[in-house]
Amino acid sequence: MNSTEHYMRTLAAHLRAPALNPPPIAINSKRLQVYVDLLFNNVDDVLSRAFPVTHSLLTANQWQTLIRQFYSEHACQTPYFREMAGEFIQWLSEHFTATGLNSAYPFLLELMHYEWVEIPLLMDQTEFDWESFNTEGDWLEAVWVFNPVMLLQSYQYPVHTISAKNLPTEPHPTHLLLVRNRQHKIDFLELNAVTVHLVELLMHKNTTKAAIAEISQKIHYIDHVQLLQFGLQLLAQFRSQDIVLGMTSP
Repeated sequence: MNSTEHYMRTLAAHLRAPALNPPPIAINSKRLQVYVDLLFNNVDDVLSRAFPVTHSLLTANQWQTLIRQFYSEHACQTPYFREMAGEFIQWLSEHFTATGLNSAYPFLLELMHYEWVEIPLLMDQTEFDWESFNTEGDWLEAVWVFNPVMLLQSYQYPVHTISAKNLPTEPHPTHLLLVRNRQHKIDFLELNAVTVHLVELLMHKNTTKAAIAEISQKIHYIDHVQLLQFGLQLLAQFRSQDIVLGMTSP
């Protein structure tokens, strides 16, 4: 390692963890402190905005300690600030127990995933013509085309209801469908387990009629006609929320 490389590595180590790594020799400490604060504060600001609910739950010391640990330990693979939140979750999922937050906030990883997932949905580059999909035909015999910018996600905690005044005391399995609508905003819909299964069947190119027949058999629901009506009402709701775009023939 030549002298320039040694200098740069020493400087980088100090910027990441100034309390553990002394700065390079013969550098003005006051000027260097400006960069120490600037870099850390930028990371802190990006992550505070990406995880506002998490930030509000933790004490100032807990949050600062967590960000400082991530900042000093993790070598980000992306140069983009907008992708840092994803790397933060990846790092935390591997170090959650070591942070000591898991006992007080067992739901924290799921909450942060819920807060973060809006970012990749908003940034998704998928393009399509909203008006090009057929919406006329037999809804029972149709195969539905779903919005490609959506996510069906299950959590062990009701992450969408968590706040500083509403902390879950025990797991409560929660199913959410998040979708980017034609106004380029993220909507979410809470589903029950049966509806989740129906959506999964429809996404795998089953007709409405076939998907509901399988659901009926699985849950032993006797009134098949009523279940069909429920399915059609749900699809009408999905159409209004830009979850399904149209239909194709089976």
